[in-house]
Amino acid sequence: MNNMFAKWKASRFVRNEDGSILIFVLFVFTTMAFVGGTAIDLARHETMRASMQYNLDRAVLAAASLKQTKVPDAVVDDYMSKVTNLQPVSVETTYDVGMNFRTVSSTATAELDTMFMNMAGIDSLPITVTSSAEERIPKLEISLVLDVSGSMNSNHKLANLKAAAKDFVSTMLNGVDDDHVAISIIPFNNSVSPSQGIFDQLNVNEKHDYSRCLDFADEDFNDVAIDPAQMQEQLIYTSLWGDWQNLNSSGRTCYTDDYFQIMPYSDNITELHNKIDSLVADGWTAGHLGLKWGTALLDPAFKPVATGLIAAGDVDPGFVNVPAAYDDFDTLKVLIMMGDGANTYEFRMGDDYNGANSDLWEVVYAEQIFSYAYHKYKANKISYSESKCGKKKWVCVYTAGPQKSAYYLDDPNSSYFFDIENYNWISGSKFNNLNNTLNGWISSTRLSWGKAWGLMPAQWYDNIVGGNAFSDLVYGSGRTSSEADAAMAASCEAARDQGIVVYTIGFETSSSTSAKLRDCASTPAHYYDAVGIQITEVFAQIAASIQKLKLTQ
Repeated sequence: MNNMFAKWKASRFVRNEDGSILIFVLFVFTTMAFVGGTAIDLARHETMRASMQYNLDRAVLAAASLKQTKVPDAVVDDYMSKVTNLQPVSVETTYDVGMNFRTVSSTATAELDTMFMNMAGIDSLPITVTSSAEERIPKLEISLVLDVSGSMNSNHKLANLKAAAKDFVSTMLNGVDDDHVAISIIPFNNSVSPSQGIFDQLNVNEKHDYSRCLDFADEDFNDVAIDPAQMQEQLIYTSLWGDWQNLNSSGRTCYTDDYFQIMPYSDNITELHNKIDSLVADGWTAGHLGLKWGTALLDPAFKPVATGLIAAGDVDPGFVNVPAAYDDFDTLKVLIMMGDGANTYEFRMGDDYNGANSDLWEVVYAEQIFSYAYHKYKANKISYSESKCGKKKWVCVYTAGPQKSAYYLDDPNSSYFFDIENYNWISGSKFNNLNNTLNGWISSTRLSWGKAWGLMPAQWYDNIVGGNAFSDLVYGSGRTSSEADAAMAASCEAARDQGIVVYTIGFETSSSTSAKLRDCASTPAHYYDAVGIQITEVFAQIAASIQKLKLTQ
């Protein structure tokens, strides 16, 4: 009996394991379901977060646009109200708006109801996204380098360019604080003519006073600057064709008309529009010269020139810090070059037709003005009729009037001189005796070639005395098309190296020219093709690119 009681008592502590596997399976299944459900909830959370971020980014971009007329927080709220797959969404927006900037920052929050995590007491997951956007027109220095060669007269290209460039100027300057955007206009054909104000601030080896174009050496294109502290060479001024003292043909080495001159550093819309409207197309094409001047006006080395222009009243005093240093991160430097054709030729004279002693002589004399005539034998008999002069009984009295110049061209192949005023040849001995035979003679001076070429076109000179001046000017000394291309490429590279943003536009150009302009741009995306009135849209795209919105976080 006692033994049986002991067995019964021991059996009470023996485990009953019936159903233990089922409990374990249920536990594992529940755990797996919870983990899988958590993953689903987290995936839903990430999907909703990404959707909110996308919509908030779009909202602040729209709200930060300088073209936006609505209050920024209203724009963001309107955008976020369209997020219908998640309600409610709470949005807090802060913003700062100025004349040339618009900054918007927003934070959006929401709660995502969980489907599985509530088993662990987590009924919802918070979603918070932030986004900031800014559109700002920083301080801008812009060089508009515009092709005004003769080919721009075709197919209404010049008219289309004028409309596009004026729209660009208005876009860049409307609603912007004063003195924040300095636009320079650099027209180019086979030359670039600085304004008188710019020329006066440079250190130029002046050879004449007919024009202001400069003559750059090949190495000058490896640098963006035109340093006013360094000596610059002046380009000779002449024309390929024309007559004596008539150098107004389309073949001029330097175009001196006001509409061809550089307009530096302006934010006056009316004046810039007037400048653009005044442009005239003429001459050949030297894009490398346009680029050289366009970059020079952006380079800090040009600041003394700008200071001088301000002092002379040619530039607004608000541009006292223009051109800014390259490390001034508040200033963006932009060059926009529009070309409609390949570089053709740059006119320069060779050594044979340069230097001090030309073939042209200037004879200065005082014009003789008739005063009266008196009778040889009757001294008190006076006549005021010049018709008496030359008659044997009368002596004419003249007084010295204003100084005049007569010009004589020395034939290098003979001893004769060409009397330009009377259009005939005289002997060397007769020319050398003018001091005795020319009434009122003052001086005879052999002119420098720099002075001579401003009086006579190259072909006219060749027609009178023969020689090779015309071919030297056209084919012998100026940069060829390929040499001009190389100079332009060097100038483009120098600009990119300094961080200047270079946009280029091929306006109805060939594939070869387009490729060169594309290579010049900061990136291939900074190059644009344009045909006809598309040029307006291209300039608008460039303006939008300059002003483009940037997500700051």
